[in-house]
Amino acid sequence: MIESFRTALLITLSILVVVIAVRRFKQYLRQHHMPIPQHVRLLDVQVMYHPERLHVRVKMPRETEVRTTLLSSVHEPLKRWPSGTVPEGEHVLELPLEAGQEGVYYLEIATDTQRTERRFTVRQA
Repeated sequence: MIESFRTALLITLSILVVVIAVRRFKQYLRQHHMPIPQHVRLLDVQVMYHPERLHVRVKMPRETEVRTTLLSSVHEPLKRWPSGTVPEGEHVLELPLEAGQEGVYYLEIATDTQRTERRFTVRQA
């Protein structure tokens, strides 16, 4: 009886060690050898005056459809610019603003896989 229990315990422990080793190996491969998907990098947001517009520099890892939205200081959508496909590389987007707006706003750049927001301030002299 003890001998059969010992044999069953050895077999189950051996299987458990093999399962744990396979899981650890898969985890190691995922962490160290799988490519990480790159996302759009929002490099710079500047407010340009006369006429009022946003000067936005972005770096695209691949050709991607980009949606841009102007958000209020409490993150409510105020304006959506038409979406467009931007090719790979570094680009400058010129987004028109309405005249006379003053305050703190957020620019949201969204793709299928990410959403990035950047704060900016519009000041009237």
